Amino acid sequence: MKALPFGLSPLRPSMRYMLICTAHWVVLSLSCSVGALLLYPLLIIASWLALLAFFYHVFWLCAELYVITPEMFMVSKGLLHKTVTWLSPPMIKDFELKQSKLMRFLGILHVTVISTDDLRVQLTFKGVGVSAVKSAVTQLQDLLKSRQEFGNPLPNQADEQQSA
Repeated sequence: MKALPFGLSPLRPSMRYMLICTAHWVVLSLSCSVGALLLYPLLIIASWLALLAFFYHVFWLCAELYVITPEMFMVSKGLLHKTVTWLSPPMIKDFELKQSKLMRFLGILHVTVISTDDLRVQLTFKGVGVSAVKSAVTQLQDLLKSRQEFGNPLPNQADEQQSA
């Protein structure tokens, strides 16, 4: 995992989550290929379409990026049309952790960050590995401790308004 310039590593959906999300396309592609060989040759077209859908979903999941810093929580997603949504920590109202039994077994979870404003913006970190979340939180805590030790506190909104 490559670190960003400000010292934190980005989070991405886990490979195990990608396998869960795309397994049905692989099964459909393989079953259509077998059906094309044994029953009806035109099923190969359905097999190719399922394979294209598989690759589209893999690339779509690989294009998602989640960043947690002291200044913002950010979700970037999309292949051709990138959408970036972010929240500053003072705007965060609540966190939700969701995990099915299969996800618990595989060590992945969904983290939803809910905002306090009227729009109720929600950022969801989908299929992130538990160890990756622990590592990101540990890095965030270390960064905050080092900022406090060196006298570089987090900028608050009042300081930003005065400088503007």
